[in-house]
Amino acid sequence: MELRQAIYGRRSVRDYLDKPLPREVVESLLTDAVQAPNSIDRQAWSFVVIQSRQRLARYSREALASLSSELDPELARLVADPTFNIFYNAPMLVVICATLPDPMVRHDCALAAATLMLAAHGQGVGSCWIGFSEHWLSLPATRRELGIPEDQVAVAPIILGYPAVAPEPRPRKKPGIRWIGDDE
Repeated sequence: MELRQAIYGRRSVRDYLDKPLPREVVESLLTDAVQAPNSIDRQAWSFVVIQSRQRLARYSREALASLSSELDPELARLVADPTFNIFYNAPMLVVICATLPDPMVRHDCALAAATLMLAAHGQGVGSCWIGFSEHWLSLPATRRELGIPEDQVAVAPIILGYPAVAPEPRPRKKPGIRWIGDDE
């Protein structure tokens, strides 16, 4: 797949087949993810891979219970639905963690996540960043269960799996651009 085709074709997938990802596919995707740009080439990231629909269903219930009651109305409706699974029944969750306290490392983890998602799309694997889980991932009990050391921060929770349906591209707004230069 051409890079431009991957960029324009990648979409957040929220419907997955009941088919696990082979370990070699996941390892390949994570090898791709660490090719992302990072500050001072510190490569200060680590990965937690959870491959269990049942465990992710339990984690979804825990994460939803941990959310603030002050959600906007649209999000509150989603959370109120007892069948809503924040991980969309995906077979896998990859949590990218920052291994240094430097705020730039969080950006590095986001770049690794974007690279992971593009690489996944290139291999026919769907992905979606699950912001709903971020608060839950910061809780001490969650960190202990997932083996995230105290000196690390979970930054990017990305679900992966084979898409049941490939979402259609949505139109994008034109970028707002302000040109600054000597030739104006």
